[in-house]
Amino acid sequence: MYLIPVPILSTIALALCVLRIWTRVTRTRRMYIDDWLIAVAMVLSLVNTGLASGAFAYGWGHIYVTLAPANIVKVLKLLFGVQTTWVVSICLIRVSVACSLLRFGQELFWRAPLFFIIGFQILVSCSYIVIQFAQCRPVSANWEQVPDVKCWPTQPIVDYGWAIAAVYVSMDLVLAMMPIRLIRMLTRPPAEKVLIGILMATGLLATSMACAKMTTFPNFGKGDPMQATVAPSTYAKLEEIVGIIASSLPALKQPVEKLLKRYNLFDTRFHNTRPSFVGDQPVSLPQMPREQDQRSSGEASSQGVKDKIRIDSVSVLPGSSSSKLDGRKEGFQAL
Repeated sequence: MYLIPVPILSTIALALCVLRIWTRVTRTRRMYIDDWLIAVAMVLSLVNTGLASGAFAYGWGHIYVTLAPANIVKVLKLLFGVQTTWVVSICLIRVSVACSLLRFGQELFWRAPLFFIIGFQILVSCSYIVIQFAQCRPVSANWEQVPDVKCWPTQPIVDYGWAIAAVYVSMDLVLAMMPIRLIRMLTRPPAEKVLIGILMATGLLATSMACAKMTTFPNFGKGDPMQATVAPSTYAKLEEIVGIIASSLPALKQPVEKLLKRYNLFDTRFHNTRPSFVGDQPVSLPQMPREQDQRSSGEASSQGVKDKIRIDSVSVLPGSSSSKLDGRKEGFQAL
């Protein structure tokens, strides 16, 4: 269940992450904070996969009583590292997505939810780190038999996991749906808008993995510790990897668009959008007096320069300031 999908998707995630960074550097000559965050998350994800592979090598997934005590200690110690690295990596992924959306607007109603998601995600991840290291005293009791060990009851931790998982699903839905407003504002062909929407909506796949992970919560702390932990760890790992893939795909819009154009699967031409009030018959305009024509000849050169400037009425909103548009333009350029 773990060894087949995880290595395949990890390879895809690594390739997309490298391609994202390469595309960003070659196009904009710099990396944004969300690029750095997803790069660190990718490194932690690879470390996480390596630790899980080591746990399988020592018997993770086999029956507990069939394993040697030394191997059990090694497996549990490696799983402790798997859980710790996953908490940090999943935090960096969500923060990276929120930071990428911050570039698309300066309005308070746009930035406030994103800052809330960033702050809340960091707080929750810190709380899980505290639970990870303070649940049992001493910490080594998580992977070996220790006398006089003191551990917290598991039921409050399960209830906390249910509540946080529900909030995580809501946060993922918000992050996946927020780009809809931006896509509607873009002055792009419909096919290009659909492509951007598909690339940005892939985050819903990570949401589905989070929902699947919630189905394993009732069995937390029950059954064989070597076998019962494989399913929740698999769903958690798939949530992480799919999150990296989904966060990297929007930055690859241009390569994907070129690939689809090569096979004639993508059309970026605007359709005829002439207003209905424009008739087919030519309209005759009154002749300008000669004096006025000569007076306006001095303005021809400056007017010619202005005619070369194309102002998009959709991109310039009434009453919007230039500072509000700078962030949105910079975000559109990053796509």
